[in-house]
Amino acid sequence: MKKFVPILIFSLFVLSCTRTVYVPVQRPAQVYVDQSVQRVALINRSETERNTVNVIEGIITGTLPGLDKEAAQAAMNGLASSLQEFQRFQVVRTSEQLKSPVTLPGQWPSILDWNQVEQLCSKYNVDALLILEAFDSNFIVTDGSREVEKKEEGGRVSKVREYYAEGVATVTLGFRFYHPASRTVIDEHRYSRNRKWEAKGNLLQLAMTNLIDHREAVMQVSAQSGSLYATRISPNWYRANRSFFTKGKRDANFDIGVRRATVNDWTGAMEAWKRSANSSKRKTAGRSYYNLALMYEIQGDLETALSHAQRAFTDYRIKKGRSYSNILRRRIRDAALLD
Repeated sequence: MKKFVPILIFSLFVLSCTRTVYVPVQRPAQVYVDQSVQRVALINRSETERNTVNVIEGIITGTLPGLDKEAAQAAMNGLASSLQEFQRFQVVRTSEQLKSPVTLPGQWPSILDWNQVEQLCSKYNVDALLILEAFDSNFIVTDGSREVEKKEEGGRVSKVREYYAEGVATVTLGFRFYHPASRTVIDEHRYSRNRKWEAKGNLLQLAMTNLIDHREAVMQVSAQSGSLYATRISPNWYRANRSFFTKGKRDANFDIGVRRATVNDWTGAMEAWKRSANSSKRKTAGRSYYNLALMYEIQGDLETALSHAQRAFTDYRIKKGRSYSNILRRRIRDAALLD
């Protein structure tokens, strides 16, 4: 597992006697991919043959001409960008356009012939193919009006009619992950993602004008959808919120630790909290152990972090130590999957 130097960001607020920070945490992929798979080529197979059915489908769903083709590329771009960021695979972008055997956008085609899979892997010198097999998008607009309260000068509140327009972009797509060496499909996954926008105005026409552009909405959701699939097949980082105690019954060492942590001097904070953990004051000692658990998590020593969080709860009745222990146990299990 790659070492990651954590960048911790303080929140701008303090809750009771704790302060919140954000810690980078790596979570394992949902789908196991053997380490022998390192180089992966991305290929689009979602484009269908244009025919009368496609034209009718476009009229019904409001799809703009050529938008699905453009949006499918946005999904591929989102996927490639995230995979490169996660650094699990070496990504090979291709201009390969395989025609889908289906007639309707979004339909799920049969598996690609394995001889063709092997030829493509040889052509691009990769271990596997990640193919966008199906793609479809639409954008639905609804509108209406409602009464809302408006505060006028002098504090008087009156009811006025407000017009609104809502747009919902929906993207349905599916990927297959082909592994030619074993002639198996590592993963096949179809899913949908949608997002809603709203615009308001004192006239319906104004609300419609302020609504996000159809094409822009679909492109945004498409890129997000492709990026989402990357988290399914690759370990990835996210920001987890953690907290540490800032009050320790007027203990000088505890306070020094807090001040050092405030300026991101985590090593110095740890040294001070190790001293305050020996305090005769029960609450101060318990909070010191809890804070030390966070310091060890930041350093990547999850086992020691867990032992300190457990001690904070069992020996000093720091309630937060129990839930933090459960979080650390999950992280330890996840770390085993990442190795």
